[in-house]
Amino acid sequence: MVTPDPVAVADADRHRVAADTGAAAALALRVAEATVGLADVRAQLSALLRDVDAAVGVGDPARAFRQGFSPAVAAAAESLDDAENRLDAHRQVLVSGVDALLATDADASTHIGRGDVR
Repeated sequence: MVTPDPVAVADADRHRVAADTGAAAALALRVAEATVGLADVRAQLSALLRDVDAAVGVGDPARAFRQGFSPAVAAAAESLDDAENRLDAHRQVLVSGVDALLATDADASTHIGRGDVR
């Protein structure tokens, strides 16, 4: 994501940063797509579990199956939900970083255009 600076560090201001905002934006899009994919998996898991529940039927064996199976299902659903939330949080940070870089770049361009570079 970070591109090499064409100016040698010794010759440049130590505060100089070079970043590929396009690559960061593309990564944010890929993370968003992964988040949607996880939501789809979670929805499919819920549908599958409803089908399993209907197939198991009623009675003591069915109740025993549900008691043993339910905690694992809840843990899997919680893990998927957590992964979705964490991916979305990472996406938000990426988008925020891209926005900040673009805003800083626009601000620097304005200063350079006016000739009052710091």
